[in-house]
Amino acid sequence: MNKNKVIIFDFDGVIVNSCQLSFEINKQSMVDIEYTDFQRWSEGNVYSLMDKGGFPSSHEEFYFEQYSQKVKTLIPVEGIEEVIKKFKNEGRKLVIVSSSDEDSINGFLEKYNLDQYFDEVLARKAHYSKVEKFKLILKKYKIKAKETVMITDSIGDVKEAMEVKIKTIGVSWGIHEAKRLKETGADFIAEKPEDIMVGVEKLRLISRYRRQ
Repeated sequence: MNKNKVIIFDFDGVIVNSCQLSFEINKQSMVDIEYTDFQRWSEGNVYSLMDKGGFPSSHEEFYFEQYSQKVKTLIPVEGIEEVIKKFKNEGRKLVIVSSSDEDSINGFLEKYNLDQYFDEVLARKAHYSKVEKFKLILKKYKIKAKETVMITDSIGDVKEAMEVKIKTIGVSWGIHEAKRLKETGADFIAEKPEDIMVGVEKLRLISRYRRQ
C-alpha cells in the first residue's frame, strides 16, 4: 500500500496558533519590532539570524523562558486533533519538527492528550537546522523523501523541505499567508485542518502517477 509513511508537523502556527504570543514575547525585549519583522524571521531559518547578529543569543533563553510558561494558556487549533488522530489510526508515524523548545512542546501535548499520537518531537535541542532534522527522519525511519510530507505555516519551512525534496502542505492560519506559501513552492494549501487530509492524499496520488 502506497502511503506517506511519516507525516511531519510543524508545531507553532499549525497545531497551536501561537504567532501573536510569540510576537508579544519578542517585543518585550525588542520593543521596536513590527509584526512584519516577526514574519520576516520565518522566511528562512530563524536561528540563522543569531549567526548574522540579527539578535543576541541571550534573547533565545529569554524567549523560551517566557514561551514555556505562556504557550500552555493556548488551546490546539480547532479540528487539528481529529486530523492527527486519523493519521495515527491509519498506522502512520507522526513527528513534530519545530524551531521551538522540546519541553514546551511536550508540555502542551501532554496537557491536551496529544502526546499519545506523536512518535517523536525534534525541536531546537535536536538541531537548529530543519534540513538536518529532515535528514534524521529519513534515516531513522528508513524512508525516501517521497514517503513523507511536511505540514507547515512558514515559507522558511517550505524552503528547507525543498532542500531535501520533501513535499509540503502550507496551512493558511499561521505566520504566512496562503498566497506566499504557494508562491514559495508549497505543494498544497490547507484552508482548514481537514484540508490537510485532502492534501496528503492528493500528493500521494501525484507521486504514484509519476512512477507509472
